[in-house]
Amino acid sequence: MAEASGVSLEDRIQAVLDDYRPTLYIDGGDVQLLHVDKNGIAHIKMLGACIDCPISLLTMKLGIQRLLKENFSEIRGVNAITEIDITALYEKRG
Repeated sequence: MAEASGVSLEDRIQAVLDDYRPTLYIDGGDVQLLHVDKNGIAHIKMLGACIDCPISLLTMKLGIQRLLKENFSEIRGVNAITEIDITALYEKRG
């Protein structure tokens, strides 16, 4: 998805995320934009401390999703992706 300027939507989103990254770095987290689907959902991989942080959903919805929706009319939402099974966070460790 490219604009007349030749800069893709993904590249423009990446630039906005780059400005937001210092906020994530404070707590040892990061995110990676994987792609934007045809429905306007930005699929974002959570990295570092964001993977199992108890407030990562809040960060994603009130931080990243809000930021992207305010800056890009094409974005309708955000899908957070992690490499862990979320149920593993609730299993008792012996």
